[in-house]
Amino acid sequence: MKLTLALGISVIFGFVLWGSPADEISKPFLRVFPSFRPEECEDWAIRPFICKQCLKEGKRYAQEIRFFEDGPYRSHGCYAEPGGFESLEEERKTGNESPR
Repeated sequence: MKLTLALGISVIFGFVLWGSPADEISKPFLRVFPSFRPEECEDWAIRPFICKQCLKEGKRYAQEIRFFEDGPYRSHGCYAEPGGFESLEEERKTGNESPR
């Protein structure tokens, strides 16, 4: 019952109750969305205000999804090819710091 409730909350709100990296059951998954105009952010982005901020900076809207025992945890941010993913929720960066 608790697992079902946690999964339901994660689907509705896009996050699950706190987890630690020690509890991760797989590698994180990075979803990068194509966006070209701010109007598109309203159509499909889970966090339209983050999507619009990414467009202003010349980046693409992205989600990093981490999988835990009690369900997935999503952090939203921007993605740029040289630099990787920048979470705007936790103010942290993942990915390569330097371009190829």
